[in-house]
Amino acid sequence: MDKQQKQLLKKFYTLLGKTGIGHEGKEAILESYGVESSRDLSARDLLDICDKLAMQADPKLKELDVWRKRVLAALFKYCASVGRTADMDYVKSIACRATGHQSFNQIPVGRLINIYNAFKNKIKDVKSVDWITRNELLRNIHLN
Repeated sequence: MDKQQKQLLKKFYTLLGKTGIGHEGKEAILESYGVESSRDLSARDLLDICDKLAMQADPKLKELDVWRKRVLAALFKYCASVGRTADMDYVKSIACRATGHQSFNQIPVGRLINIYNAFKNKIKDVKSVDWITRNELLRNIHLN
């Protein structure tokens, strides 16, 4: 067992305590990952479990997670609406530039809500302008 996995195990047990999950709950978690002992969990599985437990322990983290996902979805949709292919790094960089933060995970909930709404409105604007443009083109074709 490497150092990272030991640290994650410690975090796992700390979060179990913070969330009030007892022995039966721990056993259910382990069973859902197909292992009998927490030592059998991979580092990836431990990270996943710890993230879920941390959100359960702190509702603010859950709200942050929800808004981050909404912003990412809105940005991907915006990129698609303007014909731009995008990957996760590109979309996160847009969010960072829009808010003036160095890291996507540093953006507070209030700013996430702002840029979510801004890009949702941009998507509506792009669709509206596209619709008007198509109708004008069709109208001009019929007139000629």
